[in-house]
Amino acid sequence: MIPSLGELEMQVLQQVWDLQPCTERQVSDLIRQERDIARTTVLKTLQRLESKGVLERLPGDGPIRFKATLDKKKLLPQLVRQFVNTILGGSPDPLVAYFADSRQLSADDLKQLKTMTSRLTRDKKTNDPST
Repeated sequence: MIPSLGELEMQVLQQVWDLQPCTERQVSDLIRQERDIARTTVLKTLQRLESKGVLERLPGDGPIRFKATLDKKKLLPQLVRQFVNTILGGSPDPLVAYFADSRQLSADDLKQLKTMTSRLTRDKKTNDPST
């Protein structure tokens, strides 16, 4: 089961994935560059992620260090699936429309989308005996 994660929790988790193992101060310093937030709020968020089983504290002397217990490559597809099922009612159409209309996609993003679309089309033809 995927834990429910809020926006700040996802932002903190992203920093931990990028830095791990890392201290609260490292995460806090980066988050505070992006938003006006107290260090205590970041620490509380790290503790909340730990209580949800998303992070773990590493033993040792000195500052408390954290690392993620969930693999990013495994968790992100699950979060997208959860988003599509709960927020979009199971239909990926709004998400596809967003990508089609998005001006924020780079040339590399578009190339990756084309590769994925080609793979999906190929897999569908392979698995669909009626085609």
